[in-house]
Amino acid sequence: MNTHTLKGLRQQFKAVGKFHTPPELVATIAALAKQNLHGEARNVYDPTCGAGDLLAAWGDTPKYGQDIDQEALDDAEAALTNFTGVHGDTLANPAFMDKRFHVIVANPPFSIKWEPTVDERFMFVPTIPTKSKADYAFILHILHLLDDDGVAVVMGFPGILYRGGREGKIRAWLVEENLISHVVRIPGGKFEDTSIETCILVFKKCRTSTSVQFIDMEHDLSEVVDRKQIQAEGYNLSVHTYVQPAEPEEEPVDEVALQEQARSQMLQHLRSDLEVDAMICRIAGFTDHGEYLDRIVRLVEERRTA
Repeated sequence: MNTHTLKGLRQQFKAVGKFHTPPELVATIAALAKQNLHGEARNVYDPTCGAGDLLAAWGDTPKYGQDIDQEALDDAEAALTNFTGVHGDTLANPAFMDKRFHVIVANPPFSIKWEPTVDERFMFVPTIPTKSKADYAFILHILHLLDDDGVAVVMGFPGILYRGGREGKIRAWLVEENLISHVVRIPGGKFEDTSIETCILVFKKCRTSTSVQFIDMEHDLSEVVDRKQIQAEGYNLSVHTYVQPAEPEEEPVDEVALQEQARSQMLQHLRSDLEVDAMICRIAGFTDHGEYLDRIVRLVEERRTA
């Protein structure tokens, strides 16, 4: 693919909130899935698979994907082994509704508009995701197709962690249903096309622990937080709420060196002032520069005897 074509695709992706997933984040998503998976993956699904970047990390495991971009799907079919792809709008015309997946990986388009619908994917949630932002529509679609012993790793815009309204109600429901195991903060600058910060959510069903692990990738910090604390924070899942890097330690002040620096600066300033005074006296024909020096000497002597 030439540079002109790639640039054109990026502009199209920006228009629908989609960005190419860089290799570093592909590896992170795959690692999170494998760390939280019991046994080998039976199958892998990406509901917005594009050219198959996230699926490529799964070798010969049976892979399934859907995408609205036929050209990207053609690239995925050419690049992937053991892959079944379907062209179409995942939210409006979902494929594979009769299947359940052991692993789901996804980087769905961020906060795009969608046409809300009521079907089996959205029947048990407290509200339908808002028409102006489809983020939680993709998440609920993913959860519907996730097997009971499976794991889903989903990248998203950070707003899904704290936005209110319908999203806040769905987020609270996800916490109360104990479906979220990890929340990961991805610092900005990871995407070539945008500098925005992103996040990753890890979903699992049939969990025994009610805690959530919050991870800050920028500072390599993590904190396991009990559900009661998340409830107390109004179901805010922003990593900054629970994981905060320590303030850098201040270096001890060397008072002797600081005083010596202040004195040197004062003497340098005095020397400059005296040179300026002498120059003005020469130019203006004043003869009292020596008297000025005597006044300074007397001031010094006063300080000696004070």
